[in-house]
Amino acid sequence: MFNSKVLSLDIGSKNTKIVLGIQSKKNVIIERVITMITPVGCYHDGSILDITKFKSEILDVLQEENIKCKSIIITTKSTLIITRDIDTPVAKKEDMDSIIKFQMEKYLPIRFDDYVMQYKVLEEFEEVGVKKAKVTVVVYPKTMADGYYNLIKGLKGNAVALDISSNSINKLFIEDIKVNNENYSLEDTVAVIDLGYDFINVNIIKGGNVQFTRIITYGGAHIDIDIAKQLSISEGEAEVQKMECCNLEVDSLSDIQSSMVNDIAKTQVRNWIHEIERLLNYYKNKEQGNKVDKIYIYGGSSSLKGIEMFIKEALNLPVIKIQSLSNVNCSKINASNVHKSKLDIFKVDSSKVDVELSNYLNAIGAIIRLR
Repeated sequence: MFNSKVLSLDIGSKNTKIVLGIQSKKNVIIERVITMITPVGCYHDGSILDITKFKSEILDVLQEENIKCKSIIITTKSTLIITRDIDTPVAKKEDMDSIIKFQMEKYLPIRFDDYVMQYKVLEEFEEVGVKKAKVTVVVYPKTMADGYYNLIKGLKGNAVALDISSNSINKLFIEDIKVNNENYSLEDTVAVIDLGYDFINVNIIKGGNVQFTRIITYGGAHIDIDIAKQLSISEGEAEVQKMECCNLEVDSLSDIQSSMVNDIAKTQVRNWIHEIERLLNYYKNKEQGNKVDKIYIYGGSSSLKGIEMFIKEALNLPVIKIQSLSNVNCSKINASNVHKSKLDIFKVDSSKVDVELSNYLNAIGAIIRLR
């Protein structure tokens, strides 16, 4: 699929991000980015609940945007997807499959016939004269994978790949790139954190590989719910209040309601930080020499005013919101046609790409297919 256009869908509980792009060597060239509202009742925690309705609304969006690409990639995250790191003897490919499955069956009390298993070798080493490998194993429910395959079939597309968010973002963090015009080094160990709507996905990347990934069941939705309850308004209105009133860097705001909204957001973000810190400490204590040098944040909730400084002060680590990546080329995005359609789709023009890129990173990373 190199140098061929693909349509990448990052499906979430609130929004579905659609990216039309091409992989060119180590770069991704983006032609279109769209956000559509995920239809109510169609999706939950990684599973497609209503393929017919979801397919119909996506087709409406693609028709309205005049997108006809048939090569489709889907990336997602779910608490039902299991990711584990194990050490295993090095063997031939067919033997490795059996060895890893046997080891995982000891760890996980599940019926493996109901799951798809994939793994990635992170590094090889020798222990007491035995050649071993450190391996990340992903165990994916078959019913979930079947749902995505059937969705792609309903879209009359060709399934290129099914990805997970941690792997998608990992593929963007390669050697010799710049993040926000600053050099990124593979020698650094970084936590790349997706601050999403329902979930927060913490990915620790070292030497170009995700060494640790976990999902926290908090997100921007929890702020909206608390604001809605306190102010007796809808969650949609609460989200508007959150984005307009919040500034996590200040102690008090000009009016009582804004200060209340800000305090609610701070309380929830402190919960996020507590869970993030717990995971970072777990990773650091897991193996001697483990460390975290800095944190990169992205996703919808990374747009909360003051969140970088708020997290930085709590964790005493540099915190950077991803606004640009040198291996993501957005110059082809059509800037002349910015609009909000009847389906609540937003097309992002090139003047806003640095701001909006953070929302599309999972879909962009999924476009990259490693040889």
